[in-house]
Amino acid sequence: MSADTDVEGTPVRGSRVTGGQVADADFESVYRADPDPFRVGTSAYEQRKQRIVLASLARERYTSVWDAASGTGHLARQLARRSTRLLATDAAPTAVRLTKQLLLETSGQPDHHGAESRTAVLRLPAQPDGMFDLVVLAEVLYYLPDADRQATLAAASEVAAPDAEVVVVHWRHHPHDAHVSGADATMEAVASLIAMGWRPSCQHQDTDFVTAHLVRGELAVPRPVTA
Repeated sequence: MSADTDVEGTPVRGSRVTGGQVADADFESVYRADPDPFRVGTSAYEQRKQRIVLASLARERYTSVWDAASGTGHLARQLARRSTRLLATDAAPTAVRLTKQLLLETSGQPDHHGAESRTAVLRLPAQPDGMFDLVVLAEVLYYLPDADRQATLAAASEVAAPDAEVVVVHWRHHPHDAHVSGADATMEAVASLIAMGWRPSCQHQDTDFVTAHLVRGELAVPRPVTA
């Protein structure tokens, strides 16, 4: 995977291809070589994407959040500010270490609200213990083969609380080491989650990224607008 950018400065996701076939993305080597390979901490594109995801959340605060592919931890840091408990996981141990470090730096800030933050190495489609009212699948589904994508969505639905939200967000294009494009991965996730009883609450189509928020339970009940 490289941290190259296109002509507009948008991060280009991808690692390596072998013989024209998708190779396993070696994220551990990527994070060892560069603690912010996608410039999440500095890229205007990444920061705007993050702001849109956060602004589209159905609730202002959550009891328990699972960030299922935390990467460098920048989104997890923002989610910690809006949750009582946060679990940030990633398949790459170095990414988990980076996330833990960022969360520790955040914990003393005034807007942190004392959230209990945990990190763990976890490779999807494995699922953590516990129940969550927000599950975030960011920049991960397109790196998983078909069966693992479906198993990950099933796992997200299984660990979600009765009144919960699932967020899916991807670079909309096709990383050269991914199985599908971000647009296709997100569209597939929406269809699969709807079949599991979820309802779309918000979707965002941008030039370079797509997001989808799905809800169930009380969050799926339309609320009247009050003066």
